[in-house]
Amino acid sequence: MNHHLPDLTVPYPISSHQVAEFQQHGFLFLSQVLSAEELDAYRRVIDAVVQVRTKHDTRTLAEKTPYEQALTQCGHLWSEFQEVEKLTCSPRLGGIARDLLRAEQVRLWHDQALYKQPGGRGTDPHIDMAYWPMLDRVAGTIWIALESVTLTMGAMQFVPGSHRINWDINDFTIREDTNLMDAIPAAFRQKPVGFDLNPGDATFHHGMTVHYTGPNHSDRIRKGMTVIYYPDGVRFNAHSPMGDHHCAAGTPHGEPIRTPKNPVIA
Repeated sequence: MNHHLPDLTVPYPISSHQVAEFQQHGFLFLSQVLSAEELDAYRRVIDAVVQVRTKHDTRTLAEKTPYEQALTQCGHLWSEFQEVEKLTCSPRLGGIARDLLRAEQVRLWHDQALYKQPGGRGTDPHIDMAYWPMLDRVAGTIWIALESVTLTMGAMQFVPGSHRINWDINDFTIREDTNLMDAIPAAFRQKPVGFDLNPGDATFHHGMTVHYTGPNHSDRIRKGMTVIYYPDGVRFNAHSPMGDHHCAAGTPHGEPIRTPKNPVIA
């Protein structure tokens, strides 16, 4: 793979208006987080590592589980592939998370490439925080379009303001209930918002924001690269159903999550 990748040290400017919009709605559209040149270089890298991770899986889409029919999911790439680390741990992406989460510093939770095959099913409504054993419900995900990603292809859709719902995130049904939209309290029921993304565009959403995707109705793979960050000081919830998550391994209950898997990014 190409080791001469662009350094993503130049910050992506985040305005006070954007911070306020994110805090109000729980998600934000970000235009051209990566330039055409940067995007082309990193897309080649991510395509290559996804190929490495999936080369032994010869099943057809119909032979896969319903979850696998929605996503080809390749996570924790940064620790295995140095080329991906340059993106995942870049000051640019970390700076976006730090500014929008209003943190002094942010740490890495993990990254994952999320590819939805042509004909792939939709992703059920969910909140990401239900999968992360964090006592402090503050974290966020940047989702970068590696190629054009439209709503027809299964771009993400978000429920505005839903990050302020006081869910019981230890409740297993919050992770598995496909009728989560029906469980949203009346005061928070708003029309979902989604975006058509050009290559290099991104969204950033709060870990408590309800979101989902439709199926990929196109004949092209929907390609996204995601990275999850959280403010330094967020504490570990050992009593969570996800308390065995290896990104927090060895952390005592109630202590800040600061393992070698969680470097400070920005």
